[in-house]
Amino acid sequence: MDAKQAAQTTADHLEAYRAGAADAVADLLQDVWVRAAPLPEEQAGRDWGIGDVDYLAVGTPVPILRAIGKEIGKRARRDVDAYLPLIHLLWSDYGREGRVVAAVALGPMELAEPERIVPLIHGLAQTCIFWEDCDQLAMKALEPILRREPANWLERLGTWVRDDDKWVRRAALTAIGRLPMEAPDYTARCVALLEPALGDPDRDVKRALSFALRVSARGQVEPVKAFIRDHRDVTDADSLWVLSDVMRSMTRQLLPQFVDLLPVYRRWLETAEPRAQRSVEGAIRTLKAVQ
Repeated sequence: MDAKQAAQTTADHLEAYRAGAADAVADLLQDVWVRAAPLPEEQAGRDWGIGDVDYLAVGTPVPILRAIGKEIGKRARRDVDAYLPLIHLLWSDYGREGRVVAAVALGPMELAEPERIVPLIHGLAQTCIFWEDCDQLAMKALEPILRREPANWLERLGTWVRDDDKWVRRAALTAIGRLPMEAPDYTARCVALLEPALGDPDRDVKRALSFALRVSARGQVEPVKAFIRDHRDVTDADSLWVLSDVMRSMTRQLLPQFVDLLPVYRRWLETAEPRAQRSVEGAIRTLKAVQ
C-alpha cells in the first residue's frame, strides 16, 4: 500500500466518524498502517533508538503515516471537539505510528483553534518516548501556527526552551530553528531564543540545539556567526559539543561563510575542557577543508 492508497482508505474509514467511535476508527487506521509496513525481514537490524521496550513500532514509512494524518486533519480542523478523542487515543495507545499520525492531524487543528491546541501539544510533548515522536510533534503539530503567525507565537514558544521537561525543550528548539527557513527576517530573534539551551547536558537537547542553529543559518548566516562569537569564552564540553557540531554538520554551501571563525575554534582548542577537544578538532578540520 502506498501513500495515495493509504489516504483513500483513511478517507473511507472517516466517512461516518463520530467522537464515540474513536476506538473503532483507531483500530481501522492501525490496520491501514500495518498493511503498509515493510515485511519484518526488510527491517532486520533496524535500531529505532527507543528505550521503552513496550513502545509499539511496526516500521511504517513516515510518508504513509503523514498521508493518513493529513486525511484526519482535513476533517478535524472543521470539528476539533469531535476529533480530539481520536487524537488522544492514537497518541496514547497506538505506538510510534499512532503518534506520527496524531502529530500530523494536529497541525490543521492547531490552525483552527491555536489557543486550545498549543497547550495540548505542550502536554503531549511531556509524554514523548524518543526523538522521532518529539520532532514530528514539533514540525507537524507545532510549526503551522508559528509559521502563519510568528509575531504572535514566537515569544510564547521561546518560553518552552526553559521548560523543565527535556522533550518540551527539544520541540521548541526544533520549531524555532526551522522558522528562519520560511521567514529569514526572524533569524536573529530565533537564534536569541535558542540561547538558554546552550550548556544543557541532555544529549537530545544538545542535538536539537545544533540542528536549530544550523537550519537558522539557512535564513541568515550572520546571526548564527554572531551567536558563536558571543560565546567564544565558553569552555564547558556540553556547549562546545553544540558549537562544534554546528560546523561539522553545517550545510556544505554555507560553510565557506564560517571560515573566518577558525580563530575562535583554535582558541577553544587551547582553553576547552579535555573532553571537548575532539569536538573542537572536528570543527576545525571541517572549516579548514573549505578554505
